[in-house]
Amino acid sequence: MATSRTTLHKKMKSLTGLNTTSFVRSIRLKAACKIMDENKNIRISDLAYKVGFNDPKYFSICFKKEFGMQPTEYSMKSAKNT
Repeated sequence: MATSRTTLHKKMKSLTGLNTTSFVRSIRLKAACKIMDENKNIRISDLAYKVGFNDPKYFSICFKKEFGMQPTEYSMKSAKNT
């Protein structure tokens, strides 16, 4: 695919409304939700590393910004719904 990095980033922004970094972060956070739904006992630090975050604290900050709650809150709500 002969596309420049700039063109790719502009196309990503026009299609998703997100820059490339935000798009990838969003995909990782959604993957974290899926993992928490499937594995109720996973530790947040393990989850953060599993979905590609190097810092569990930063993962929690991003998660709260994306979903409006801490990962532990999401995990508890998910456990109650099953």
